[in-house]
Amino acid sequence: MFAAYLDNIDQNIKYTHVQRQVSKIDFHLHRGCEIYFLLKGDVKYFVEKTIYPLQFGDLIITNEHEIHKPAFSSDALYERIVIEFNPAMAALFQTAGFDPLECFYNRANGEQNKMSLTQKEIAALESLFMKYEYVQKNPSAGSDLLKFSCFMEMLVLINQMFLNQKHSDTGINMHQKLSPILDYIEQNLDQDLSLDQLEKEFFINKFYLIKLFKKYTGSTIHEYIIYKRISLAKKYLSQGSNVTEACMKSGFNDYSSFLRMFKKRIGVTPREYLKSTESTVF
Repeated sequence: MFAAYLDNIDQNIKYTHVQRQVSKIDFHLHRGCEIYFLLKGDVKYFVEKTIYPLQFGDLIITNEHEIHKPAFSSDALYERIVIEFNPAMAALFQTAGFDPLECFYNRANGEQNKMSLTQKEIAALESLFMKYEYVQKNPSAGSDLLKFSCFMEMLVLINQMFLNQKHSDTGINMHQKLSPILDYIEQNLDQDLSLDQLEKEFFINKFYLIKLFKKYTGSTIHEYIIYKRISLAKKYLSQGSNVTEACMKSGFNDYSSFLRMFKKRIGVTPREYLKSTESTVF
C-alpha cells in the first residue's frame, strides 16, 4: 500500500512556496490536511469561527473539514509555505506511542490551529522545508523517498510542538454579534439560512450583517455557508453516505447546484471524492 502512495508522492504531498503581492483569497477547503507557515505579510488567519493574528514563523494546521482563509491587514509582501497532504498516507505510520495525525484531529474543529514557535523551532522547521524544496527542485534517484522521509520528520516535529504548547493559543473570537450567528449556522446547515431568515432570527439588518461579516473575514456570509455545507457533505461522504444523501443532509436542496458547487470548490465531483476516500491515492 505504501508503494502506491510513494509512486504518487507529488499528488499525496503538495508542497508550495509562494511570494507575491497581496490578493483576495476566499474561504477554501482541501481534500486533506494542510500545514501553513508564514514567512512575510500582515496576516490574520480565519479558521471556522476563530481569527488568529499571525507573525513570522507562526504555523497553522487544518484538516479537510475546517474551512479557512488568510485575510490581509496591509498590502505588505506576502510569502508563505503550504503543504497539503493525504492523511491516509501518514496514518500508515501510526504506532502505539506516536500518531502523526494527532495535532490535526485530536482537537475540536476551529480550535488550537495556531502554533507560535520559538526561534529554535522555526529554524528546525525551516531547515526541513528547505531540504524538501531542494529535493523537489533537483530530482534524482531516490528523491521520492527523501521527500517522504523529510515530510515525516516535519510531522514528528510539528506534533511535538503541538503537544508542548497545547491550549496556549485560542485565537480571537468573532464580533459579539457574529458569534451567535455562526453558531446558529453550524447547528442548522440543513435548514433555511437565507439572509432574510438570519435577519428574522437575530433581529439584525441583513445589509449590516453582510457588511459586518465582510469586515471581519474579508469574504461573504453566503460563501461561508456554502463552504460549511460542503464540509458537512464531505463528512457524510467519508462516513458512507451516497452523493444524494450527502447533498440533502448538508442543506443543498438543488442536486445540480450541489454538484457544481462541490466540483468548483473541491476540485473533484462528489462521486470522485467518495471514491478517493476508498482509494490509496489522494
